[in-house]
Amino acid sequence: MNFKKIFLTTTVTSSLLFTSLGFESVVSAEEKVSTKEHILNFILEKNPGLEKEELMTDINKIVANQKKSEMEILEQIQIELKSQENTNKGEVTTLGNNKGTKIIGNSKKGNIYYTNADTWGLNHGHVGMYYKKTHIVESVPKVGVRSISAKKRKVEKGAVVKSVKVATKKKNAAVDWGKGRIKKDGYSYNFATNRTTGHYGNKNCSKLIWSAFKLKAKIDIDKNGGLGVYPRDVRDSGYTKLVRKVK
Repeated sequence: MNFKKIFLTTTVTSSLLFTSLGFESVVSAEEKVSTKEHILNFILEKNPGLEKEELMTDINKIVANQKKSEMEILEQIQIELKSQENTNKGEVTTLGNNKGTKIIGNSKKGNIYYTNADTWGLNHGHVGMYYKKTHIVESVPKVGVRSISAKKRKVEKGAVVKSVKVATKKKNAAVDWGKGRIKKDGYSYNFATNRTTGHYGNKNCSKLIWSAFKLKAKIDIDKNGGLGVYPRDVRDSGYTKLVRKVK
């Protein structure tokens, strides 16, 4: 008796039986659920403070608007976050201290600044905008959109001030819009899909700057587009030019 032949025949028959009974699709579905949860956990881990329900609500809206699958959106967010992670590895920061030790100082109306900063231990970075020479508008956790004196705003060593390459009239309109959100908009921990959420209401630092220039200057100050605009995306945008670096 050829046992090898019997074994192969049994294996093929079993495989066909499992497929015909639908077990193959069950396993595939389980794998998809596992992958989905894995990506969701990764996104939430990289966006501390963001609730799963809020994220899924935004994702479902994107699915409907862009005619893409849920997994396509999740994978896109994951790719963008890993790109941010790779950028972060090359930048030195003192995690656990959002205030830094340096003063950003005065600059021209319409300029923006970037500093390394963390949200619950993760270095997302932070951006703000000068609405006049001596004052900055920015969105920060627990407070939302606020005004702060440039002489009081502490940043990390290596922070940068940059100008935005757009007509003065448009730039001023963007700045005035941002200033107008002070004490009106709260803070959102959602960086992952903030390009797809409304311009009014809760927003993080990069969404504030992005919305201001998108609405009033008609430019996209996000370096690479995608679903989320992060502080480094604003800093590295082709529309920005270095003014000075904090030493």
